[in-house]
Amino acid sequence: MSESLVSSIQQLILLGKGDRGRLEYLLEMISKNRALTLSDQRYLEGIIPLYLGPQDPESLKRSADNAINQLYGEVRNLDERLQKLERRGFKRYFGRKTALFFVTLFLGWNVLQDPITSAIGPYLRGGFAVYLFPLNSLATDLGREDLVWLAFVAVLLVWPFIGAAHLSRFIKSRKIREMDAGSSKV
Repeated sequence: MSESLVSSIQQLILLGKGDRGRLEYLLEMISKNRALTLSDQRYLEGIIPLYLGPQDPESLKRSADNAINQLYGEVRNLDERLQKLERRGFKRYFGRKTALFFVTLFLGWNVLQDPITSAIGPYLRGGFAVYLFPLNSLATDLGREDLVWLAFVAVLLVWPFIGAAHLSRFIKSRKIREMDAGSSKV
């Protein structure tokens, strides 16, 4: 009995639980085979189960089984979330953003035709600009030179909404994780 009591007090000291000075005093009293006062016995009876849990083998097995079952539940939950992500097709979702990014770059390239041609104009042949800026050539053929600018502005206005949607999903996922973590501590 005294060996298990000594190990329990040592564990409490290592964990930093309880009054360290009192626990060290009690450890010294037990090691000198002195009787503990009633208040010291009650203190140990209250603090040991509180921080170390019940010490009988049956309750230790139950707590280990509960911990294992809780871990299995978390693994199942993670597996379900992964399957849900795979079903929604997260690869396709990232593909849409990438396509929108390249559309934005392509439109921006065509919008910036004048500064680009003034910078590299001496190195271009006469009709080569048509091949470098195909949207501007198409817009000119249609008689709508402002069409490329309008499309570029529209695409630029979409990006803040995409960012806001991702930010709200991120915040929501953090709140769900915090709630899950809070419920698992209870």
